[in-house]
Amino acid sequence: MTKIIEVDHVTKRFKNKLALDDISFSIDAGKIYGFRGPNGSGKSVTFKTILGFIRPNAGTVKVLGKKIRQDVIFAPDTGFAISEYGLLEDKTGLENLNLLKVLNDDQTSQAEAILQRVGLDPANPLKLKEYSLGMRQRLLIAAALLGDKQILLFDEPTNALDEDGQDFLARLLLELKDQGKTILVSSHDKDFLNRVADHIFVYSEGKIVKELEQEHEVEA
Repeated sequence: MTKIIEVDHVTKRFKNKLALDDISFSIDAGKIYGFRGPNGSGKSVTFKTILGFIRPNAGTVKVLGKKIRQDVIFAPDTGFAISEYGLLEDKTGLENLNLLKVLNDDQTSQAEAILQRVGLDPANPLKLKEYSLGMRQRLLIAAALLGDKQILLFDEPTNALDEDGQDFLARLLLELKDQGKTILVSSHDKDFLNRVADHIFVYSEGKIVKELEQEHEVEA
């Protein structure tokens, strides 16, 4: 299998806190990887380091053969849904996606179709600041789908989603996998990750303490 992401002995400290403690793993193309652990265990810091938003104190990250923060600043061909990045409170969902298209020089994505795909109405006049938490989560997921990226990172995407929303998300992730995408998804929800992931990394206090290989029955 092609190693699409390689994390090699990465350590990250924030002042007196050791956020990542010498973690190493690799990601094969075309699979769903789950990252499980309590809040503050290092999942989000791992994602931000892969993306290039955080520079590690030690170790290297390669995405598609490029060293992050050396060969390139940010991870190439990678979409992401991380709550603190990318969305403007005083814009509608459609306005947010159209602005992200411009910023990323994306000439191909159809923002209206992507919003519909995640269950949002493109004509909804509400601003992001008026969205429910579940709607905000769906809009973040929509933003990750812009540009038809090869790699997709979803940080705690089940937060604020009800049972129907989690069912939708599970179907979407499996659909994206079937389209050949490589997906990394973090969650403290063990059942959800067991449902969708091919491989799970279990985090505790900045370390990967366990890896679980998952087998899923193929639906007829």
